[in-house]
Amino acid sequence: MSDLEISIRYIGGNCPVQAEGTIGGKEFYFRARGSRWSMSIGGADVINRPEFYHEMDWGDGPHDAGWMPQHIALGLMAESFGIYAGRAADTGEDAP
Repeated sequence: MSDLEISIRYIGGNCPVQAEGTIGGKEFYFRARGSRWSMSIGGADVINRPEFYHEMDWGDGPHDAGWMPQHIALGLMAESFGIYAGRAADTGEDAP
């Protein structure tokens, strides 16, 4: 992953598990609820119109993601940050 500075302002909760902060100076929003988790980064509206969006299934039951342990959420956030930074590296540009 590139050397983008990451700052987590908040992480916590259940149903949904949420996190907010910045990566490379751009806002991010992580959310896990039901059976899915998502990461949104940047854009004019990080929640409704992000420039980067990544979403995946998680858990075996219909509500598992909403009870995701914090250490798992942090790992998935790191995975998303790597994908975000990797897209820029693939094109030879700065992070999107």
